[in-house]
Amino acid sequence: MLFAGNDYIKRTDIIINESKAMEKIINYISRGQGLGIKFLLLFSLIVAVFYAIGTKFAGDQFFVPAAQKAADAFLPIRIEDGVVTEPQNTVKNYTFVLGEEKVPDAESFNLTMDTTVDSLDTSGLKEGLYLTRRALYVVQRNQTRVYELEDSSYFPQGDYTDTFHSVVNWAVVFVGLFGFVAFFILYFIVVIFYATCSYIVSAIFRKQYDFDLRMRLSTLAFIATNVVFTVLGWFGFSSNLIFLLAVLALQALVIKELPGKQAQAAQ
Repeated sequence: MLFAGNDYIKRTDIIINESKAMEKIINYISRGQGLGIKFLLLFSLIVAVFYAIGTKFAGDQFFVPAAQKAADAFLPIRIEDGVVTEPQNTVKNYTFVLGEEKVPDAESFNLTMDTTVDSLDTSGLKEGLYLTRRALYVVQRNQTRVYELEDSSYFPQGDYTDTFHSVVNWAVVFVGLFGFVAFFILYFIVVIFYATCSYIVSAIFRKQYDFDLRMRLSTLAFIATNVVFTVLGWFGFSSNLIFLLAVLALQALVIKELPGKQAQAAQ
């Protein structure tokens, strides 16, 4: 009986805490200031940090070893006055694989060196890098860019892992900073869309609100739904339509508890 009483108390505490949390949310939405920007900034920062961490992990675990293997396969390379002089009359092909070669979905592209010719016929080239005696060809997304070799350079054989780790670190910084800005802009536009959709939801309940309140409501609804669908995405579930309906459902749940403008004035 004592344990049963303790369980009842715990359940009661949970209900009370949930009620208080809901009360705080309602209070923020109805009486808060601004558009919910601080929550969007925080959420954008968290997402950008996760992407940066993922970039760091993938770079160190997959890119660096793959890049070093490619360096071992192609180096040394000597360029003098825009012409590859070492190795001469050589053809090398290498498949650059990010991850395990046995994994079917591992990203890969071709690396080819052909110092027997000065130029290539670009028709039919697969994605990758192609080095000739006088030019570097970059083929990506059915587009080919040609860079004429200039000046003189020498790339000896050796351990370039420190250099590749530095490249990864710069990529992490770029992903973090650019991701933060990009995610915030994207999320802000999406929240404006959901705030506009909230007019339909509030009309069902015959309630009216100013746009700032709708933005605060939509911001919290969007973030909550995003978190849930991120977890579901780990299990392979994804649906834009259900995401939209989930956000609208959360809006309806909150609007049901929110007083309209007239009710607030009466208080």
